[in-house]
Amino acid sequence: MKQIPILLFALSLLHSISSIASSPDITYPPVNHTSILPITADRGAIRFEQVTFDLEIGTITNSDWGQFKVKPERLLDRKGKPLGAGFINVFLYPDSGTGAATPTWSVDNLLIVSPTADMTTTRTPTQHKYEPRAGTDHDNNRSSENERYTPVPPTPPASRQAERTIYFDLRPGEDGEGSVQQIRATILFSSQPLPTITDIAQFAAQFPSHVYPVRTTIVNAEGAGHVDGRTSPVSSTIPDTLSLGRPPQPVTPAPSLPDDLDFPIQVIQADQPNLDAGQNQCIPIAHANALQYLEDRYDNLPLAWRVPQLHIRGIGKIGSAGDVLIWEPEPPNSLVANIDSYGRRDDVHDLDTGGYTTFCGLIRGVFGYLADPVSGSLDATEFRHQGSSSLVLGDNADCDNGTVTMGGLTSQREGLFPTWEWIFDELAQGRAVTILFSWYDIDGDWKGGHSVRVYGAARLNNKHYILTLDDASQGDNFSNLATPRTQQWQVEDTGQPGLAGIPDGRLNMNGMSWEIDFALSYQAKPTLIIP
Repeated sequence: MKQIPILLFALSLLHSISSIASSPDITYPPVNHTSILPITADRGAIRFEQVTFDLEIGTITNSDWGQFKVKPERLLDRKGKPLGAGFINVFLYPDSGTGAATPTWSVDNLLIVSPTADMTTTRTPTQHKYEPRAGTDHDNNRSSENERYTPVPPTPPASRQAERTIYFDLRPGEDGEGSVQQIRATILFSSQPLPTITDIAQFAAQFPSHVYPVRTTIVNAEGAGHVDGRTSPVSSTIPDTLSLGRPPQPVTPAPSLPDDLDFPIQVIQADQPNLDAGQNQCIPIAHANALQYLEDRYDNLPLAWRVPQLHIRGIGKIGSAGDVLIWEPEPPNSLVANIDSYGRRDDVHDLDTGGYTTFCGLIRGVFGYLADPVSGSLDATEFRHQGSSSLVLGDNADCDNGTVTMGGLTSQREGLFPTWEWIFDELAQGRAVTILFSWYDIDGDWKGGHSVRVYGAARLNNKHYILTLDDASQGDNFSNLATPRTQQWQVEDTGQPGLAGIPDGRLNMNGMSWEIDFALSYQAKPTLIIP
């Protein structure tokens, strides 16, 4: 234990050396001494949940999956002052009793971004102002809002602070079933990331533990077809507890610091906007969140770059004209509704219905929307991607079946599989990034997929992380209005579905049988306005 002060001093020095960033979005952890503070639930800053998954493959009730949530604005010190940016680690005990036991390191360095630390301008969806440019006829598209799709009254920005969320194993070491009512844990906040070594684990055990209630939550976030064209996941024949593979496993501390410990580095974009999604609408929502982020960032004088519609809820509603199926945006002034209409999902009648978006629907949705001379963007956008077997996607290339005009838009492949380095670089250049990932059961069979916007990437303790945002509870419920969800994932190729430990080139998420199949980068090309 005598090594702890030396270790923390060295860690602080390690961070202070890295003081210059090459991008306004790239930051290093704060340069100060490392302080470690215990966190309790007194101010409602933290929350433990047991996840019930309500997915196309069926309902997985009272799963082994836990969800740990943090409200950064409620993290205060003893004097009531905000703790600011830092990291949270959670150590779980095997039962909720008070007997001595060795805790498991269940949450590893959850990054907490200060509520005022976002590097780009954010605006809430109901506060977007529209000032049409001279010579355009798009103002009518944004002149009114459908009350069914728009929250009333507008939500103040302060109440939209995103919750930092991470999955963990609620029952480490066992595949259990049944409700979990409470758990015993030690929760530590630190200004620097804690190295996952034995000394730190033993140090954490000296802090008092507390019993926390475990609430239930339902997650139904999905809707992304596989890159190989599959869109209809089917139920597993194995037990429900293993239908999505096992949850993220606890950390196994190393005996000491590695000799090649890298400097920590991170790139963080704004974690807004994060709009409520309709059922299975993750792909259109990810596109809309990405495009609206670009407008928020670049549509500021002397630059101009915007999309004509409002960032409000909506759907691409399916209908027919005789024997011909048609999709129309409802309401017409909704950005996501217009994108959804080009993606052409099946069975979309309202916010509580709708099928998966196919992989090519992902491409046709955003390209078709941007190429539309009436409803599409007035400004140029360039795309590039990693993943899929397609070297080129878009107009006169793969996914062009002649049903959607894509106006010459294409995306060039820059890697067979998505990599953390590529995602980090794209974010650092101020581009928006979305990913498509799939989950598999314990046998390696595909059970569904999801698409999200990536708003951050970090390297901590030689581990790579990404930060994503989405709607955990899809449907007509405004669940994202007050506390939109953001998640942290450690990404590494830890094995292929059904064959853990045998790499396949794809990044696994939190060491699970969940893999990132595709990543798309959106580059805004704003117009320079010279008075």
